[in-house]
Amino acid sequence: MLIFIIIAVIAIFTAVSGMIFFIRAKRFRPTPDKAQQAARLNDDLRPAGFAYDYRKDYFYALKDCWQREAGYCRLYDEGAPFFNMIMDCEPITFLYAGKRWMIELWKGQYGLTTGAEIGVYNTSCADIHSEHFTGAFYEPASDEEQLELSFVLVKNGKKLLSRKARHWWLTAFKPGEFSEKDSLAMQAAVKFPTRQMRDAFTDALTRAGYNRKEFSVKNRTVSIRYTVPHSPQPVSQGGLQEDAVQQINKTNCKAYKLATAEYTDTLDKLEYLKSFMPDLYDFMMRSLYGKEFFKSFEWLIKLIHPHKPPCPPKPPCPPKPPCSSAEDMCRQCRMRHCEQMMKENSLYQPGTDS
Repeated sequence: MLIFIIIAVIAIFTAVSGMIFFIRAKRFRPTPDKAQQAARLNDDLRPAGFAYDYRKDYFYALKDCWQREAGYCRLYDEGAPFFNMIMDCEPITFLYAGKRWMIELWKGQYGLTTGAEIGVYNTSCADIHSEHFTGAFYEPASDEEQLELSFVLVKNGKKLLSRKARHWWLTAFKPGEFSEKDSLAMQAAVKFPTRQMRDAFTDALTRAGYNRKEFSVKNRTVSIRYTVPHSPQPVSQGGLQEDAVQQINKTNCKAYKLATAEYTDTLDKLEYLKSFMPDLYDFMMRSLYGKEFFKSFEWLIKLIHPHKPPCPPKPPCPPKPPCSSAEDMCRQCRMRHCEQMMKENSLYQPGTDS
C-alpha cells in the first residue's frame, strides 16, 4: 500500500511541477530592448572569449579573447571532434621576414553552430620534439602583424554568414544551424602588407594544390574559393568518429530549435533558454572553443613556455612622482621592470594581450 502512495505522490509532484513550468513558460515575455538583451548576452559570452552581433545574428571571437594565449598546432585540429567540432581544415604555411607563417581556413559544424574561421599565426622557433607531439607550434599574430581578413560562408548555394575585419582570428558562428561540411563553401580574402608576403602566400597555395581557378590576386589581396580542402585532413575529422559527432550535433540543434520554436529572434531564444533551460543555455555558451578544449592541451602549452622570466626583486619605490599608495607604486615599478626584462629576453611582443 505504501509503495502506491509514494508513486501517487511522485506522479502528483511531477504533474504539478510540469504545470508550473508550463504556466511560467507561457507567461515569459522577452526583453523588448534588443540592445539591453545583447549586452546581457555578451556579459555571459565574454568569459568564453566571444560576443554576439544581434544585427547579423552570429557569435564571433573577440580580439583580446583568452584563446589568444593558446597559440596553434595541428593537435588542436585533431582534438576538435572530441569537443563536437567537425570542420574542414586548410593550413597554408610559408616563410616571410625570417618567420614561418601559417594562415588557416576552417569551415564546418561547431557544436550548436555552423561557422567559419581564418587564423593568422607565425613562429621563429624550431619544431617541438616530444614524446607526444612533433611539429610546429605557432603564436598568434601580434597587433602589428594582423591582416585585413574577410570571408563569406555559403550553404547549399545561399549566403549564411559574412565577416570582415583586421584580425588575427576572424570568426563567425550561426547559432542553432546544423550543416554537413560538404554543404559549405567559403570565399575568403586576405590583404597583405607587402607584395613579397602576398607572393610567398600564393606560392604556398600552389604547393598545397590550388590552381588559378581557385584563387585570384588583385594588388596585395588574395581571394580564395574554398570548397574542398587540399591539405591532408586530421585523422579524427572523418569516418565513424565524424558520423557519431555529427549525429550528436544534429540532435542538439533539433533540441534547440524545438525548445525555442515559439521565438524567431536569437536573442529571445537565448533569453528563454537561460530562464527555463539553463543547462542547454550553458552548453551553448561553452560550445565554441571552450576552456575545456584548451585545458586538454595544457601539457603542450607548458612544454612550449616552460618558464617565463620571473619578476626581479621588488625595487624601492622612487619618491617621485607621488603615488596613491606605496603599494600601488611598487606594483607599477615591478610591472615596468618586468616588462623591460621581458623585452630584453625577446619574450615580449608590443601590443599583444598579456
